[in-house]
Amino acid sequence: MQYLKKEIRDRILAAAVEEFKEQGYADASIRNIANNAEISLGNVYRYYTNKEALYFAVINPFMENVKQFVDNDFAFAEKTMKQISEILISFIMQYNDELLIIRKGNTVHYDTFVNYIIDVISGKIKEMMQSVFPEIDDKIENPDFYTAIANGFLTSFFKILKNGDSKELLERKARELITFYFGHMKDRFRHFDFE
Repeated sequence: MQYLKKEIRDRILAAAVEEFKEQGYADASIRNIANNAEISLGNVYRYYTNKEALYFAVINPFMENVKQFVDNDFAFAEKTMKQISEILISFIMQYNDELLIIRKGNTVHYDTFVNYIIDVISGKIKEMMQSVFPEIDDKIENPDFYTAIANGFLTSFFKILKNGDSKELLERKARELITFYFGHMKDRFRHFDFE
């Protein structure tokens, strides 16, 4: 049976997702990807010149989806913390494989992705905190305050991503983190003595 080119490409990409998710970029094997896609090694190289090109083919659509999500869905205005939490949970569940691949990527692309996400999250945290506590910028002197919170959240978030966790367990872990970092924002600095 002869496969259409799109079908072969899709099989390669599906096998690559599993290989990068399990092994990370450094330890991923094009030979394993070919075997799991049930095609010859040479055929993989007809579609992708090397492992990096295949990695890009897997993560680039995800990166575009992240940017689209940030631009369209990741807005706090008019949303409750519960609504924001559910949007994040939905995104995490939809792109769990890709998030695992990025986390295990250990490449410059990981650093670029993390820096981009930290910038976005820190901006959203600042926006959210200013909306519930308008005088916060008069109280906080640390210029890296929002970035530090975003970095802590993202580091913690990547620690909960694991292969084999059930959907329910992953959702619970994500909700716990979101609640810890972003729950009860109105009360965060009300009792803190800044003087």
